[in-house]
Amino acid sequence: MTECKTAVDSAAGMLEFIPYSEETLSRWAPWLRKSPYLCSDISVGSFILWQCNADPMFCVRNNTFVIREEINGQPAFSYPYGDDPDGMIDLLIDYVRENGLALRFFGIGDSEFEKIKNDARLQPFAADYEVKWSDYIYDFATALDFKGGKFRGQRNHINKFTKLYGEPVIRRMMNDDIPAVRKFLEKYKSEHTDANKLEQAEFEGTLKLLEKFSSLGLIGAVLTVGDEIAAFTIGEVIGECLIIHIEKALRTYEGAYPVMYRGFVRLIRDIYVRNLKYINREDDSGDPGIRTSKLQYQPVLRFHKRLVHVGSPACEIEDYPVLNGEKTVLMGFRESDKPAYLRLSTDVENNLYWGYDYREDIYITSAIDEDTFYDAACHDMKAGDSVNLAIRESADGEMIGEAILWNFTYGGKAELGCRILKEYQGRGLGSDAYRAALRYAQKELGIDVWARCYKQNTASYHMIISSGLKRISEDETFYYFGNPD
Repeated sequence: MTECKTAVDSAAGMLEFIPYSEETLSRWAPWLRKSPYLCSDISVGSFILWQCNADPMFCVRNNTFVIREEINGQPAFSYPYGDDPDGMIDLLIDYVRENGLALRFFGIGDSEFEKIKNDARLQPFAADYEVKWSDYIYDFATALDFKGGKFRGQRNHINKFTKLYGEPVIRRMMNDDIPAVRKFLEKYKSEHTDANKLEQAEFEGTLKLLEKFSSLGLIGAVLTVGDEIAAFTIGEVIGECLIIHIEKALRTYEGAYPVMYRGFVRLIRDIYVRNLKYINREDDSGDPGIRTSKLQYQPVLRFHKRLVHVGSPACEIEDYPVLNGEKTVLMGFRESDKPAYLRLSTDVENNLYWGYDYREDIYITSAIDEDTFYDAACHDMKAGDSVNLAIRESADGEMIGEAILWNFTYGGKAELGCRILKEYQGRGLGSDAYRAALRYAQKELGIDVWARCYKQNTASYHMIISSGLKRISEDETFYYFGNPD
């Protein structure tokens, strides 16, 4: 991988992560294109479309590459690759320890997961993935012709397109095509007026990618019918894999999607003068229609993007405890808590000082129901990112709120928060539960606990102070609390 040494190589000592910008993405493109992983997140196009919102940063040391991002409010790293990934792991451990950060890895597939499981330095760990973000991986050669009974549907759609509109005309997209593709996207948007927030964000990312695809070495293609663009696509080759970032077709043209897909794969073969091994068509974001469509193309595997948290106290909790306060009981979640947790998570006014508004959450990609927030919390716990405790007035009572330990650092610190349903506020239940959770964190888990609250949130301020934590600093938004000296 010596050809990538033109990228920044940090000086000796502590790792230095260089912030991402669209203007300097070309600086990192040679490294991203050398990724040995099938994960679509480690690619040039993905940073334009999605990763740019995760405060990405890049580091090269000893001709080895690693990415830092913010995921769910905490830093996470790609699994390093290059000449010395093992040495980079040592440097990452030093880096998070010195900077008071968590040691977390994102986009971890099966091969990297095996390395983590067998690495004594990375024990204990917790890991989980959300299947709606798992990439669909296909066989490249199969997509060239769609032979066999399993692809009868795709062939029928292609034949119908040909019968209606003539032999497909697919060609490489050039910069001169950008104005016409913009007009195509205006028509596409008018056909999808019901787009959710994630789809809207993807559309805006598509416009950015369209402007930069050529200068960043990505390849696009257009399907035309007469003078009109019926479909277009943008992708890039990473190792033996074609990653398709954008696939869009007008509903007016029946069969345009399989025609565009097959034609793009053939175009890539001709450009690279060889067959690649895989095609990554990214995830389905939990959309049932997209899932059905992608399954119909017969993926050879799903790339599950694990989030792995090393050294989290949650890693070693087998059974959640029952904590008894004077007025409350804290324990693990149970299925019957789903309705209360839904109310707790969707009360906009009550969550104002929790720093969360579900209406702005672009990662809620399906209709909200009793599973939406409950499943998300369970994922966070399984991944080692949090310890969530249901607050009740008795052991067999309903959930009235939650106490949560999160923001775990590699050095043994964590943030403690608490929220209560509005009808139970004003009775000291939150303060009682907070004290019980604090005792558990300090005495049983050995955690150095800190907290924060919005300056306007006087109720939380008094709750935290009454627990014994001391106000230690402030900024424009928050008061911060920690253990007394």
